[in-house]
Amino acid sequence: MPAPTPSTVLLRAELLASYDSLLGHLDECCARIRRDATLAAWVSRTEAEMQDAADMRFKAIQLYRALWYEEARDGRETLTCPGIVGAGRETLLAASACNAAKDRFKAAVLALKSLARPEMRAAMTDLHRRQETLAVAMRRMGAARLNLKQAYRHIPLLDQRPLKIGFTWSKQGRVIQRTSQATARRLLEQRVETPQTILELQRLAQMGGDEILARVRGVCPHLRANLVFAIEGGSGVRRRLMQAPLPILIPLQPGQALPEFVPVAPEPPLAPRLRRADVRIEDEPLLPSVRVHRYRAPYR
Repeated sequence: MPAPTPSTVLLRAELLASYDSLLGHLDECCARIRRDATLAAWVSRTEAEMQDAADMRFKAIQLYRALWYEEARDGRETLTCPGIVGAGRETLLAASACNAAKDRFKAAVLALKSLARPEMRAAMTDLHRRQETLAVAMRRMGAARLNLKQAYRHIPLLDQRPLKIGFTWSKQGRVIQRTSQATARRLLEQRVETPQTILELQRLAQMGGDEILARVRGVCPHLRANLVFAIEGGSGVRRRLMQAPLPILIPLQPGQALPEFVPVAPEPPLAPRLRRADVRIEDEPLLPSVRVHRYRAPYR
């Protein structure tokens, strides 16, 4: 691989510096959340966690710190859990600073992604080597490699205590996008070369013609919070909808209760999905590596 250019060296230095800054701000934020232990908090727990009397505030901290993939989970998924955590003013400021550090880290990653693929891979290798001790410890706990989506996403926070918070799980579904064979080939060529991708490229080359394919993208359930706030002066209420993949930090005073809310499960409810009679794509993917299917014969 050619030697990195001066601009690339600067981008890699910024990546490492922004990651170190993110970890530092996250440590500070979580330390302050621990210090707020006398303030009210609710975080949804599994049955096993309830039987073990798992500390809800500690679970929230674990969720905020979860920057790594778990080996047992789908690599496209991110950890999600509803919750409301009371916080003091200094904690909210620390969380806001942490979110700014996340934005800086994301900008550094995106800047490197604009470079050639080998440079990006080398930079991410440097990043993981910088945290090798942590990486080894995380692997022992069943985690592997940095999850960029979880590193990017903000800690949800509010600067005003709402009157009410209503949590809702959006439905899981999928998006089907018409895709040309040329586009499918480019998607495969962008992936690391493996026996599987070579096989799929051969399969694609054997098709010939200009048959349109279908790329299927799963849409995971999203957790939303419907917020109701009092308008100053008692002139009614205002409402706001926000994404809440992690427990929401809200300003609370000692002895002050959480807003009105209805506890919800930490995982979306399982609902049986009916199979549509007009399914147009084949069940088995033609190119599993990039989730590309063929349309059924009548729709080609």
